[in-house]
Amino acid sequence: MADLLSIPTDDRYPPLGLSPAQRKAATVASLVDQMTALAVQKPVLFVLEDAHWIDPTTQELVTRLIDGIAKARVLALITARLEYAPLRTNGGSTTSRVLSRLTKQECIDLVAGTAASRALEPALIDEIVAKADGNPLFVEELTKAVAESESSDRPVVPATLQDSLMARLDRLGPAKEIAQVAAVIGLQFSQPLLEIVAVECATDIASGIARLADAGLVLSQGRATESGYRFSHALMRDIAYENLLRGRRRQIHERIGHALLERFPAVAEAEPEVVAHHFANAGIHDLACTYHERAGDRAAARFAFAEAVAHFRAGHAEAGKAADDEERVRRELALLLKLGPALAIIKGPQSPEVEETYRRAHAAGQKAGDHVGLFKATWGLWFNAIPSRKLEVLRDRAQELIALSGQVADPDLQLEAFHCRWSTALFRGEGPTALKYTQEGVRQYDPARHAWMGPVFGGHDPGVCAHLCRALALCFSGQTAQARQFADKGILLAETLGHPHNVGFALQNALVLNQTLGDRETVNRMAQRLRDLAEKYNFAPMRAHALMVSGWACTFGTQSDAGLAMMEAEYPRASAIGPLYRYYATILADARERAGRITDALELVQGALATVAEPGVGMFVPEHHRLRGVCLLRLGSEHVDEAMHSLQTALDVAKQQGATLFELRAALSLAKAAAAQGRAAEGQQSLRSVCADLPPEFDAPELEQARRLL
Repeated sequence: MADLLSIPTDDRYPPLGLSPAQRKAATVASLVDQMTALAVQKPVLFVLEDAHWIDPTTQELVTRLIDGIAKARVLALITARLEYAPLRTNGGSTTSRVLSRLTKQECIDLVAGTAASRALEPALIDEIVAKADGNPLFVEELTKAVAESESSDRPVVPATLQDSLMARLDRLGPAKEIAQVAAVIGLQFSQPLLEIVAVECATDIASGIARLADAGLVLSQGRATESGYRFSHALMRDIAYENLLRGRRRQIHERIGHALLERFPAVAEAEPEVVAHHFANAGIHDLACTYHERAGDRAAARFAFAEAVAHFRAGHAEAGKAADDEERVRRELALLLKLGPALAIIKGPQSPEVEETYRRAHAAGQKAGDHVGLFKATWGLWFNAIPSRKLEVLRDRAQELIALSGQVADPDLQLEAFHCRWSTALFRGEGPTALKYTQEGVRQYDPARHAWMGPVFGGHDPGVCAHLCRALALCFSGQTAQARQFADKGILLAETLGHPHNVGFALQNALVLNQTLGDRETVNRMAQRLRDLAEKYNFAPMRAHALMVSGWACTFGTQSDAGLAMMEAEYPRASAIGPLYRYYATILADARERAGRITDALELVQGALATVAEPGVGMFVPEHHRLRGVCLLRLGSEHVDEAMHSLQTALDVAKQQGATLFELRAALSLAKAAAAQGRAAEGQQSLRSVCADLPPEFDAPELEQARRLL
């Protein structure tokens, strides 16, 4: 908590030794634990005001707090404007209430309480109530403006709230200027900073702040190391700020920015977004861009990707204002290449925003003649193409990356180009090619040298990917023992690197492997772990993946209906935002077929097959053909010929892809179908031919089924 509160610990406590992600998770958990521990002693009221201004990390804390206090003696009261999105929690313990306007009598009572030291005439009270229109803030401020009036005549009720606040500000005398400078600092401000930047004020700073506090315009705010204050309401700060001439505001913003850098370096280091805000409003675009970029880097390092996106976008906007064209393009390219991975993590690589970001980066890289930047932008477009169902585009982008890596002669980028090549091969169903390039990737990868690449390339570490893609390629070729070994090594590597998105990526692919092998126990364990990770870091595609696969595992037990319902509910989201759309169609069609929903299963696989642009190209395409044949057989004898053709196609496509496991599955289904039609010898011939060609390393459980059938 000391670090959160900016309290120096010197040498009293040893370093925590936690990664930023672990520190964030531990801090959130500690705050929730503290609240529930307090509730054991006595009931607790937790109040959060103005939630419409909440940042994503605080939103995460509040959501977890509400989930954590469901059974504790805690009442959490959250106030916000109507545009605030409702909290999404795991339980039903939240209730929303829309507050109506105050009644006339409630307004009159509030006027009397606010103007307690001065009796107001009934006609004056009626005028205040009429103009306030039931808004309690308006009632208070209009009443204060009237009560503080020093005129001997009948006080005039301001026509608007802004007029009321401005009238109160004008009555401050010399302290008004201090309020205006403080307003430029922000809703909250410290006395030491105010003393540095308010050098032209006519009155003593301490006296001026005391005058503001006496008038109820600012409130003292206790801090561990300095005197802090905040405006009593954001509208008061806005009025003071907007009453300054634009040129004067810019001067003060510039002075604040430089003061933070020169006199408060710890603040500038911890809150670069504040520095960026002041330089942006001062019109100093290069420094604003620099500090927005630093703020984005800090947020991304803490895995606060929503905040990172906001900072990188703001920095990009400032970069676009640079006068020098070459410098503008260079800085825009750098920020776009940081924005892309953060967007891909929180919205999925297929997002149109991700594609647009990398297209702009690609154009900037070409204009700047920056081959490294162009490589990274091309990589982003390759990554965006994975779930687009355009595997020919994926192939072309991968080849472009191979060519670019040769131009820059950078071994690290060459490894990343190989990374894209083996991933492309896997998604296209080119098993031998995937095995060839993953072997090279595993050989070349060095964690000490290449660990930086994961955060740069969308949270996608090449070493982790090489191990997991190799595991899947080995699985599809039926070498299950080796596949599990590489999957385990990939997960361990991801955990060692410490980046949560790498861990999620490893678990996501390991789940595909174990589901393909029918290991439901491991699927349940890994799916829960992936779901917990995805919810903690808001990885929507991974959460959808975990729910789909855990739902599949449930379809084999006593909760089969619930499992299938979970899959049905999650399928539209998973197939839309995840890169494994054909895989999701495969496992859902399998579950539908086993549940007797044959027509629905057939419709799903035929829809998936309709997306195949190149004959026989695509991961899990052999399984689509096989499932189509199985479903057609169950629809009746009139579909037998078409079903047998589908099963034969599944066998042929699997053989073409080098997917020996799927080839044997197709041969098993074909043999069973032939036997059911009294043509057992014909079916066994195909099965025997497939088994004869199996490599010695083939150890999938389907082999034992084939032996029994033969």
